[in-house]
Parts: sequence; C-alpha cells; structure tokens
Amino acid sequence: MNQPPLLRILVVDDHGDTRSVLSHMLTMRNYQVTQAATVEEALEIFQNCEFDLIISDLGLPDGTGYDLLARMREIKPVKAIALSGYGSREDLAKSKAIGFEKHLTKPIDFEHLDFAVVEVAGARP
Repeated sequence: MNQPPLLRILVVDDHGDTRSVLSHMLTMRNYQVTQAATVEEALEIFQNCEFDLIISDLGLPDGTGYDLLARMREIKPVKAIALSGYGSREDLAKSKAIGFEKHLTKPIDFEHLDFAVVEVAGARP
C-alpha cells in the first residue's frame, strides 16, 4: 500500500477536542501535524517551522482564521483550508476571496477533509 508523502500540516483550532481528533486522524494518514489554539500561537510556530498546509478554524479567541492567513502570507506563501461552523455561499465566497483554497463546514467529515488535503496540498492517497 502506498503511503502519502509526508506533509507538514499546522492545525489551528481553539477547541481542544476538535484539534486533537483532527491531528490524530491526520497523523494516522502519515502527515506530520503540529497544533495551535490561537492566532498568536500559530504565528509563532509558523515563523519557526515550515508547513505545506494550514488547516484553520475561522473563529479563534484572539482573531479570525482570515486574520491568521493574511498575517502568515505576509511572512511566506502557504496553502490553507478553512474550518467553520458556517457554510453559506457567502461564507465560502469570503474564504475563497481571502485566500483559503477550501472551506469545510463543521462538524468535519474526515473523508472530506482527507480529499481536501490531497487536492490542496498535492498529497496522494
């Protein structure tokens, strides 16, 4: 069985259980996963490490996923997937306009997340 290439993924979500489950599931797919709970924590990690993909909740305690992506892209280019409890056409359009390649609505279906990771980051299932 072929394993996907080792992708470096930063998962940003303030809800500990969600962050842990997503990280565990991505690690089981042979991805290297780092976790952050806030915009500031994610930025500090991002400045010191290389990532192939950011998966970020849009509602964070010290800002938004939109703020986070904009600040990250001031540092260096990165691909990103948004996670949100909101999934209207307007929400998806805003995420795309900000620069997220995909917008997934919570609760996250891991199969959809897996396909999004493969599509956005170029991993092979």
